[in-house]
Amino acid sequence: MTPRMTVLASVSLATFLVTSLAATQFRSQPLPPSNRLARDEALRQSVTQLEDQNRALTARIQGLQAGVKAGEDESARRSSAFQQVKAQLDDEKLIAGLTALHGAGLTILLHDGSDPNDPGDRSLGWTIHYQDLQDIVNVLWASGAEAIAVNGQRIVPNTAFHYAGVNILVNNASRLSGPYTVMAIGDPSSLSGGIGNPDQLAELKSRSRIYRLDFSWLRSPRLSLPAFDTT
Repeated sequence: MTPRMTVLASVSLATFLVTSLAATQFRSQPLPPSNRLARDEALRQSVTQLEDQNRALTARIQGLQAGVKAGEDESARRSSAFQQVKAQLDDEKLIAGLTALHGAGLTILLHDGSDPNDPGDRSLGWTIHYQDLQDIVNVLWASGAEAIAVNGQRIVPNTAFHYAGVNILVNNASRLSGPYTVMAIGDPSSLSGGIGNPDQLAELKSRSRIYRLDFSWLRSPRLSLPAFDTT
């Protein structure tokens, strides 16, 4: 190494040592009281601001939660009211026969009996009359039937039966002819008990014995009744 380079290296080393010592002394010097107070005040203000922001955020969250709960309560009230209206509408549709129905019940079979060919017997007791169907339907309603159909025609509370020539007119639209099948959905035991009651349908049962009318019934585990035909 040349003398010039040695001198430069010595100067650089001395400068580095002086600078390092000065920095060390500066870091080790305590802050003047005025600086500590300023720093403490800045920290206090920061903490105060954070606390204010936290309180504001908490209040906003509580407000949002209250709004959500109010919305949920209102939704629940509307849902409850909707369910009540829907249940009432479903009941009315069921009563009006506008809903197809499935369930256990009773099946009743009716067919004309044997013509006695007796000129003196003009009662036509061997045939099924519309009054017979009307009486059977009334007994079924009284026995707890939920829905009734005759030859696939849904019967509703205001259904009327009439003669239409040799046929029977139902719901003022459908012409029915024998044999007749009456299906009723409800408790099979109650329906069977109502039809089998000796005090009910006595005239029809008497004609069944005299003219050999087919009048029978059986419990059915599952029946399917169509909705009332509004066309």
